[in-house]
Amino acid sequence: MAAAIDARSGQVAMLPFTVSDWPLSVSEPLSYRKDSCLLGVQGRRNEQAPGAYFYRFDGKRFRVWEPSRPTPSSGEAAS
Repeated sequence: MAAAIDARSGQVAMLPFTVSDWPLSVSEPLSYRKDSCLLGVQGRRNEQAPGAYFYRFDGKRFRVWEPSRPTPSSGEAAS
């Protein structure tokens, strides 16, 4: 289990899943930057299918983050 802890308030936000079986090439399955609200996860979440996932931390909880994809403008063909 992992969590984010607010250094000022002491509030704890637990990750809503466990992580296991990350690739051998990965030394840490969770990655983040101090200046970002994104958390990168590599491996199996809750013993399900392996993959790379991103979560956005809103200060209270972690939410799955999927980058927005550009939508074709009118008149452009979708690929």
